[in-house]
Amino acid sequence: MKRHLPRLALLLALSLAACATHLQKKESYLIEAGFRAVKPSTPEQIAHFQSLPSGHIRHEERKGQTLYMLADASKNILLVGGESEYERYQEILYAKEVQPGKKADKFTKNLENIWNQGWGSVLGSLIPQ
Repeated sequence: MKRHLPRLALLLALSLAACATHLQKKESYLIEAGFRAVKPSTPEQIAHFQSLPSGHIRHEERKGQTLYMLADASKNILLVGGESEYERYQEILYAKEVQPGKKADKFTKNLENIWNQGWGSVLGSLIPQ
């Protein structure tokens, strides 16, 4: 068991680093979309802030408006935006995270089409059995 502790510690450290990087990305996208950073200062704000799960975007209805917020407990800030900022965040997220993956999918599909148009038998014959 003692032999596995260094590996376990390394795995935990890598997991935490990945989470921190993911949260930092999410925060930068939210700020780019126009979210405001707010520090809770009143007892009510602090209690509400502490009730929110850190790193997750939540939405609430307030005075007829939908607010989106992300709590970062490590920085003691709350990123807050409305519907237009959240829509902009989704556009940024799509452009930076999803769209690059779609380009790879398109490449894979084109490669599959080439393979299916007869090149598969030619290229397949070049692979040693």
